[in-house]
Amino acid sequence: MDVWRVCVWLPGQVDPSSNGHPTYVWPRQGQGRVDDPEHEYLVLYLSDSPAGAVAEYLGDYPRWTPAVLQPPPAAPPRSSVALARFELSQPVLDLDDPEVLSEWNLRPSEVVTRDRQVTQQWARAIYDTQDYAGVAWWSHREPRWASLGLWDISEVRWSGQAEELTLDHPALLEASDVLRRPIEP
Repeated sequence: MDVWRVCVWLPGQVDPSSNGHPTYVWPRQGQGRVDDPEHEYLVLYLSDSPAGAVAEYLGDYPRWTPAVLQPPPAAPPRSSVALARFELSQPVLDLDDPEVLSEWNLRPSEVVTRDRQVTQQWARAIYDTQDYAGVAWWSHREPRWASLGLWDISEVRWSGQAEELTLDHPALLEASDVLRRPIEP
């Protein structure tokens, strides 16, 4: 399965534990939907579509300008914001499946609630089974896109492809159209 994420990218960075590599996971997690507030595991967030990854990254901005595509202050010099593609072969629990929700005694509202104590609690229960590399759910930005949170990335393979995100990138244009965000060059 191909999955994508928008990340800080420094061409030539080969160390996954260094900011600038597409699989780098920021170590100060705890506020995300399936994060572990106890910091026993980190989560790599992805999307099942390029436009979904862009929407998750830029969705809170009311207008998309060159400024929103600047790397964050902690990014390495000469890095950029890029769209990276990965190959995922591990099992992920699909929380968009009604049978899975029933099996886990979850309501759809508990999956997409903004109450992180609720989402992190069911995420921890799923993590503790060690049966899944992570979970997938429908994006709150657009339900046709799936968001994924992976706590086991041992078999996630970066395809070696990362494209600098620009205001005319096809994935950004699609996300802008779906979310109705104006692009202002």
